[in-house]
Amino acid sequence: MTKKIVAALVLASGIGKRFSSIVPKQYMTINDMPIIRHSVMKFISHPNINKVLVVINQKHIALAETSLNDLDILPFTFGGKTRQISVLNGLRELYQYKPKKVIIHDAVRPNITTKQISQVIENIIENYAIVPAINISDTLIHKKNNMNINYKNRKHYRQIQTPQGFMFDEILEKHNNTKFLNLGDDSELYNLPVSKIKIIKGSKNNIKITNKDDLFLLRKIIKKQYLEITGLGFDVHKFSPKPTNTLRLGGINIKYSKKLEGHSDADVVLHAITDSILGIVKEGDIGRVFSNKNPKWKNADSKIFLDYAIARVKQLNYIIRYIDITIICEEPKISSHANRMTKKISELVEISTDNISIKATTTEELGITGRKEGIAAKCLTTISKPIKSES
Repeated sequence: MTKKIVAALVLASGIGKRFSSIVPKQYMTINDMPIIRHSVMKFISHPNINKVLVVINQKHIALAETSLNDLDILPFTFGGKTRQISVLNGLRELYQYKPKKVIIHDAVRPNITTKQISQVIENIIENYAIVPAINISDTLIHKKNNMNINYKNRKHYRQIQTPQGFMFDEILEKHNNTKFLNLGDDSELYNLPVSKIKIIKGSKNNIKITNKDDLFLLRKIIKKQYLEITGLGFDVHKFSPKPTNTLRLGGINIKYSKKLEGHSDADVVLHAITDSILGIVKEGDIGRVFSNKNPKWKNADSKIFLDYAIARVKQLNYIIRYIDITIICEEPKISSHANRMTKKISELVEISTDNISIKATTTEELGITGRKEGIAAKCLTTISKPIKSES
């Protein structure tokens, strides 16, 4: 049986004139994560979404690649001068995947929930646009020519939102047939000659970022949705008796007469970081996940283990905030290598070097490290975990 594909089209090609910022608003950050990434990850992680296509401004390629690197999305499509052209470009690109349904969302609404996405998908039917909307609590007025003000009954008005849902072939045909119009919303295509718009319940927290006040408000709302957790990782390896001139530590090579012995490359620093993360994502420790009895990991680069842990963090929508590393050894001296290690770990974990601390200590000549027989490392990693809320 052919799988009925549901596609998500995320619009991010605007330049945000009203936002007044050098950086386009979709690339500003909330909780140290680009707004566009918040939005896109909601659709990638949704169990009923099969394809995710992001429409970007051709001038923003570098920003988009940096913000959405390693996410499972289709190649970018470029937008046009109007929202409608951008949507049409995206729909035409999606056509090759033959989706049954499509949901269209503005990237600058990053606080959409899984429940809201599900409600849109579940309500999609033939010949109708599925549109979430909320009631308006303030009185509306219409001012014309600075002369008269007309008061409007708010009971007759709703504020519509995205994502909106459509049968794919229908919305593509309607856009193709009206491609020279400059519509502000896709649902307008279903409003003539007789309205075929189904309104479903929206959410007041599904805020569209139009100005900086919206961004400040969303930062407060989303911050409350995260819980900070700290995980502890520890690893120790003895020196190998085999002669060498290179020691692998903290993801970099250090000139030294000894190397660490282990099933993999025995980088105790990366192992400690990995260990601290795996504990937080409820996968135990590095020894359990990457058993030294498995020949697959023989002489493996410890970066592989850390990459796996980082991937799990992203899958769960967690955010790494801070990494504090203590290296325990008598030799080699770590201070001259700390900056290079910090830069390398920053690249691997994808956080700022300002959020990484590396220091060294000794055990006053006690134990395996005190006798210069090996190196140990411990790591405290602080991660923000989303608190589940499906309003």
